[in-house]
Amino acid sequence: MLGRDSRSAMTAASAQPFLKSSRTRRLWSVLGIGFAFLAMLLACILLYNNYSFRSQSRSQFNAQLDGALERATVWIVAHPELSLKNPSIMYMIADMAKMSGDPRLQQLLYEYRQRLQHPSDALDLFWLRITDRHSPLPLITAPELGDAGNERFWDAYALATGNLQISNADRADLFSPTKYTWGTRHHQLLALVMYRDFNGDNPELHSVINHLSEKISRDAHFDFRVSDSYIQRTTFVLAAGRPELIRGRWVERILDNQMPDGSWKYCWYGWCRGIFEFNATNPGHATVQAAWALTMLKYRYPQWIEEHSR
Repeated sequence: MLGRDSRSAMTAASAQPFLKSSRTRRLWSVLGIGFAFLAMLLACILLYNNYSFRSQSRSQFNAQLDGALERATVWIVAHPELSLKNPSIMYMIADMAKMSGDPRLQQLLYEYRQRLQHPSDALDLFWLRITDRHSPLPLITAPELGDAGNERFWDAYALATGNLQISNADRADLFSPTKYTWGTRHHQLLALVMYRDFNGDNPELHSVINHLSEKISRDAHFDFRVSDSYIQRTTFVLAAGRPELIRGRWVERILDNQMPDGSWKYCWYGWCRGIFEFNATNPGHATVQAAWALTMLKYRYPQWIEEHSR
């Protein structure tokens, strides 16, 4: 009896390493399947976001673009308060009006100019330059902007570099190709586009704009959420003058995500521009940016349409 018990104990003890090894193999097998599934899911997402399996003729694309632009314009002029309080948005509308000559957008710019006749702060006077490039301005000094930057002061500086004094450090940050990432880099690029528009190009500016455009278009390959930020990337890279960086699929997805009322949602199924930002609402921001992108394709980059349609 004692012998049998001894043999049983020895058998159980010898089986322990085998059982541990078996459990380890099963664990690694489950982890391997999980990683393979995630890799396949990521590949499918990247494929879905960057490659189109739909072929459109140029006439079909132009019809979709024209319809989207008309619906967006109707929505924008029907909700003026969402644009009139944001100088960056009004700069986009001014550029759209210049390209298209649309009297509805010109009327919105007139209303903006009238509102700025009663400024609430010194920077309001700078925004007059959006509608009148020769508007007289005071000389003011911006506060130290710090690492986060401040897009209002960036934009005001771009409109009138001689009237807004910023520190050498803040100017270096604005022109830095590596200082900012993600959404802040988007607004940095827009400020530099505005700077070029009002002050002309130069080698340093050209180099930084190109570098930022390439970084932002790289990000666009991986962020599949058609949120405000998704639209912003395509729009600002087009504004920077780099249409060759824009994939046809990105524009296709922007067009397909327009709402029936002509607007674009700020978030994608509740997931917004920030990784941990959910359920924010600001359709005016996304809508004007999308309309600006489509206007640039129609009037400034028709060659892009030719190259991405049959």
